[in-house]
Formats: sequence, C-alpha cells, structure tokens
Amino acid sequence: MRAAPVIIAFLLAGCGTSDSPDAQTDMPSRTWRYYVAHPAEIEPMQNICRKWSGSNAPAGLEPAVVVTNCRAAAFARSQLQLGK
Repeated sequence: MRAAPVIIAFLLAGCGTSDSPDAQTDMPSRTWRYYVAHPAEIEPMQNICRKWSGSNAPAGLEPAVVVTNCRAAAFARSQLQLGK
C-alpha cells in the first residue's frame, strides 16, 4: 500500500523522452476525409501508429486521438487505393 502513491506519482509525472509515443498526444484529431484531402499526411500518421503498436504500453493507455487518427488514416488509405 505504501508503494501505491509513489507509483501513481511516477505515472502522473510522465517520465519519458520526446520521441516516446506520449509526445504525440497533443496532435489534433483528424477524420478520414482530412487524410483523403491530405494524402501526404497518411504515412507520417501510420508511422506514429506503428510506434504505438510496437510499444510495451497497454492498449488502454493509448490516447483516443491516436486511436482515432490511426483508424482514419488507415481507412483513407484504403479508400484512396480503391479509387485508383
């Protein structure tokens, strides 16, 4: 029980480097329509998605904006591939 406050403090401190997936949590939320209109941004977003999926962090800790953007970018990519 005594370790719980220390663990919580470390979690809230957000100890990490700037290239950690946490550095991406301030990104704006995008829709698949945005990515269709800006296809050059799909690959950079998918790189972020690969970082998150390859991390050891529990999936439940992934920020909602990252989940939303990953799904939007993947769907936009599939729509662009179908249209060509």
